[in-house]
Amino acid sequence: MNAYDVIVIGSGTVGLSVALALSQKTALRIAILDIKKPVYHWSSENYSTRVSAISLASKKFLQTLSIWKTLAEKRVSPYRKMQVWDGEGDGSIDFDCEEIAETALGYIIEDDLLRSVLFDKIQQTNIQIIAPITLKDLFDRENHMECVSDDGKNFSAKLVIAADGARSWVRDYRRILMKTWSYHHIAIVATVKTELPHQQIAYQCFSAAGPLAFLPLQDPCTSSIVWSQISSKAEKLLMMTDEDFKLSLANALHHRLGKILSVSPRFSFPLQMRHVKNYVQPRLALIGDAAHTLHPLAGQGVNLGLADVDKLVNVIVEAIRKKQDFSSVQVLRRYERFRKAENFTMLAMMDVLKNLFATEMAVIKQLRNKGLSFVNQCHILKKFLINSAN
Repeated sequence: MNAYDVIVIGSGTVGLSVALALSQKTALRIAILDIKKPVYHWSSENYSTRVSAISLASKKFLQTLSIWKTLAEKRVSPYRKMQVWDGEGDGSIDFDCEEIAETALGYIIEDDLLRSVLFDKIQQTNIQIIAPITLKDLFDRENHMECVSDDGKNFSAKLVIAADGARSWVRDYRRILMKTWSYHHIAIVATVKTELPHQQIAYQCFSAAGPLAFLPLQDPCTSSIVWSQISSKAEKLLMMTDEDFKLSLANALHHRLGKILSVSPRFSFPLQMRHVKNYVQPRLALIGDAAHTLHPLAGQGVNLGLADVDKLVNVIVEAIRKKQDFSSVQVLRRYERFRKAENFTMLAMMDVLKNLFATEMAVIKQLRNKGLSFVNQCHILKKFLINSAN
């Protein structure tokens, strides 16, 4: 029997972060189990297709892990302004970091870079990474959880943290109830070069078919795009030649960055809302995409996951300080109470926004454009929205 205090299942950004944070703040014995061997290659020669918009709160958390300086030295792309507009009207909002007395609204970081830096940092700790390994059973014992692999290996821990993503094996195996529905959208991601420089401005255009986001990268004329479209339109876009796709993309952005000069290979994934009924069970906690997924229109997925990590780690550290059983459901529910409410609010807001811009009703279109214009003229409300996203 391989015995630990904490077993983290999943070696993505959230899984690596929670293991690293616990190792820095406690003396717990920690292991990470994953079905795939975590090998993260990042090169400064090319941009990774998948990126994350990191909020100011997430930046502070990454600073506590002592990895922000390394990230910044390699490649971090701040965005100082954000332009949001209705692609089928004249309503718009312009956000500026100066409105909240900050040097940036957020940062665009390549997923491969973030994971590689986290992984390198973990190599300097006593955390054991056991991969590749496929689990087949997860048992409750009297004072621990027992994980059993398909080749008969046994691992025990006082606490198991499920950070195994949107298709969580732990969640499904434990039959944790979950509310879910399809957004009937497919997200297309790619890296593009534009005729005009982005000037560290993030662009987001809403239309009935779905939102388009241009996220500025370090190169002044390179952006990462996330184009969420209803499935039928997304499939047509994916089948287009590069030339036709570039023209469609420039038109969708209303040519704010001029012509699209080049586009990387396009990748896509279906969008689905998920939210579990219970984040915790005795000796078990779900975090990140294992507990919730949402539409990427606000770019909050990774930020919600890192906020889960921060709260769960703080709850565990506090319980240890008070000599409480950190794996008890009574302690773990403190994490659930904080994060479930905040995540539900964000999920609900994204659903309202998606439906608001998906409608074809003329009255609603008129009202939302007036609403956007009103918000743009109200400094206090704009500041509230910026702070809410951070």
